[in-house]
Amino acid sequence: MPQDVREWLPPDHLCWKVLEVVDHLDLSEFVDSYRDDGQGRAAYPPQALIALLLYCYSKGIRSSRKIEQACFDDVGCRIITANRRVDHSTLARFVRRHREALKLLFVQVLAMCSRQQGLLDLAAVAVDGSPMEANASRASNQRLQRLDRVISECEAEIDTMVAGDLQPDGAEDADSDVVRNEWPRFSRLLDRLNRAAAARQKLFERALPSAGEIRLKVEAAERMVARAEKRLNAESEAHRKKLEKYAERTRADLVAGLRGANGRPPVPMEHKTVLVRQRKRLVNAQAWLERARSPRPDPSSTAQASLSDPDSRMMLCKRGGFVQGYNIQIACARRQLLLAIEVQDNPSDMTALVPMVNKTQVNCLGAGIEQPIQLWLADSGYASTSAFEALADFPLLVSVTSEAHQAGFEAKREGPRGGQHEMAARLATPLGKEQYRQRGALVEPGFAQLFQRFGRRLNYRGHDGVDTEIKLLGAVHNLSKLFDHKARPRS
Repeated sequence: MPQDVREWLPPDHLCWKVLEVVDHLDLSEFVDSYRDDGQGRAAYPPQALIALLLYCYSKGIRSSRKIEQACFDDVGCRIITANRRVDHSTLARFVRRHREALKLLFVQVLAMCSRQQGLLDLAAVAVDGSPMEANASRASNQRLQRLDRVISECEAEIDTMVAGDLQPDGAEDADSDVVRNEWPRFSRLLDRLNRAAAARQKLFERALPSAGEIRLKVEAAERMVARAEKRLNAESEAHRKKLEKYAERTRADLVAGLRGANGRPPVPMEHKTVLVRQRKRLVNAQAWLERARSPRPDPSSTAQASLSDPDSRMMLCKRGGFVQGYNIQIACARRQLLLAIEVQDNPSDMTALVPMVNKTQVNCLGAGIEQPIQLWLADSGYASTSAFEALADFPLLVSVTSEAHQAGFEAKREGPRGGQHEMAARLATPLGKEQYRQRGALVEPGFAQLFQRFGRRLNYRGHDGVDTEIKLLGAVHNLSKLFDHKARPRS
């Protein structure tokens, strides 16, 4: 074989394609983060580590330890790293250090795809979500009472260890040396305490209503306050006129030499029963408005959060059962090109439509894509009156009944909910039905290709880590589309 390892691979090998792409990426944010004062050991070039990540991810290798092993027995990895052995901890630290910059690679790859003639087609974009299994155990989910107990136990044990370790020098304590040698246990206790506190905080955050729910409650409370004020002002004005009329009659009788107006005098304003009742109603309405504006979280007795990964949640699988994971959202154009890929911990898709539309527009703007998206498609899981109102100016089709009915496979079982009749009427037209049938062919193969290449399990923990990981998956997915498009023969 040739002595130069670079001659072992053919010119059309994946390794050379990845290196060519990395040469066209803007890596200034990576390079600028390293010090240039000559101190410390020399770091790996960011170009080499990014190329290594993209190359191994393209082959379905995502674990840092497996990437380290690939640097031994994969010729492509040897070429990228110049026959160096990259340690798994170096890769893990690189990803953790440059999370924000790695997320931006998705937009840069999207910009490369947009410059290829015939690859980007924005005639229709479909949005969909699917759960991915988190790096966490279902058994680690605990309720609020159990989390409080874990926090108190960890704090008590840490206080005991610290008290034993901080004894004055010369104190004769048989357990003092043992306590000083238990720093690994001390570190594990601190980590468990932090994770339990984060899980407890998540329970309270999830107990808060969404922004849309808060807005609706505040608007309802404001209407109640306005009605109470209007009723109080009307009753006060009526009673004030009654008092003035009685006072005028009294003065007229006194001028006429009479003893005064006949009949019982009206009750004063502060003691009028109707006014007292209306003031109480106004106070209650104002208190309700204040609670609606500043809701207090109140977790239910059955709510749970994970000690392994507090950001993950129990998700309902497509084929039944539950999984501890995240809800991955994608916006997919023709040829399964991803315009956006996002993560959310809410098992429901109902609140994800507006953020996905906004994020897709931001990505297209960052990638220099000026042509507008002509049609947005989503299934019935995204049907929401508030989303329809927010996206009223967009060419949007969202099923408000079952997917099978909308595609024409079964009879209608239920009608649209309140505020969704306009969308139902739009879908009922022949053009609406024909356009909506594109949804499944656009987005379902996108998820199938992602899961076939990468699997359904995530490696990183925490929302930020998972967001970085799926952005890398989306960038690699789009790179594969770019490579296939370039290799496709032109007629």
